[in-house]
Amino acid sequence: MIKKLESTKDYVLAIEIANEYVHADVEQCKQWFDEKLAQGKDKVNLICKVDELPVTHISCRAFWEDGLFALRHIKNLGHIAIIGHGKLLKIMVGMDGAMFNRSKKGLVERYFDVSEMDKAWDFVNEEV
Repeated sequence: MIKKLESTKDYVLAIEIANEYVHADVEQCKQWFDEKLAQGKDKVNLICKVDELPVTHISCRAFWEDGLFALRHIKNLGHIAIIGHGKLLKIMVGMDGAMFNRSKKGLVERYFDVSEMDKAWDFVNEEV
């Protein structure tokens, strides 16, 4: 299940994914992202809280579609903060960041532990 969180910056998309991540969730996230772009934003910063999402409850279809959407919109992605807990997620975000971070163009993805929520918000509130 996905829900949109409140953000004080118009270029930040804040979401929380809990319990499961399925095709309908990806479609909702795409809609919210496209709305940010329609507002004239070149870069969208994303904060995604997934501490209540077991990796085993992410559908393969959702994982694939999410990745394709991100690749298609790589030029529109700014700072990405993934908030969770656990070594596996931290490793996955680190690997993803190593492949796709383009700090000269603004795309930087980082993992934050749930206890670092304030740091994650500071990171995505930086305009790229």
